[in-house]
Amino acid sequence: ARARTLGPAGLLRELADAGLRGRGGAGYRTELKWRQCRESVARPGAAAVICNADEGEPGTFKDRWLLEHEAERLIEGMTLCAYALGGAEGWIYLRGEYRYLREPLQRLLAGRRAAGLLGASARERLGVVFDIHVCPGAGAYICGEESALIESLEGKRGVPRNRPPYPVSRGYLGLPTVVNNVETFVAAASIGLHGGAWYAAHGTGQSCGTKLLSVSGDCARPGI
Repeated sequence: ARARTLGPAGLLRELADAGLRGRGGAGYRTELKWRQCRESVARPGAAAVICNADEGEPGTFKDRWLLEHEAERLIEGMTLCAYALGGAEGWIYLRGEYRYLREPLQRLLAGRRAAGLLGASARERLGVVFDIHVCPGAGAYICGEESALIESLEGKRGVPRNRPPYPVSRGYLGLPTVVNNVETFVAAASIGLHGGAWYAAHGTGQSCGTKLLSVSGDCARPGI
């Protein structure tokens, strides 16, 4: 509801004010990625929003924790992205070892379709067409890289693409595509609700907001 009040341009301004950078490792500005993708969209709905949930780094499990406990916010963040793009097709690319999370995610998505927040009836509530599908990965570590993930999602061998073009201009099935990880979309949902200034007040001037860390190995208290 707040995003509808802000409009796509206002939502992107909030992300810029927040200073949110991708939580997958590269640290690319989230607002810039979404804006570049929006500018590449040729017609309404001709875009893709992909959640990279292929968390394959040894000893990491913070995205798994979010999928288990904050999946609603993940879906909200992906929906905000689709709204900013003017509609899209959505995918959660789920790590093969997290296959047990597929059914809970499917139930959550079905509930949101019934509420008119996803699927064919979403246009009335959201002003855009958007739905999300879950695709389990096959255990290939390289598919954590966004272009290899897109190749796998298209049914091909997960091999990184030469760039340019970048996914924001030509990604999934040739569509302008945003790929962010779980933590980034969850953060975007919080920014959508509380605003960019609220998020930027956390962290430091050079690294705004929050960051989850996985603590594992030979330690007394492993966890998030």
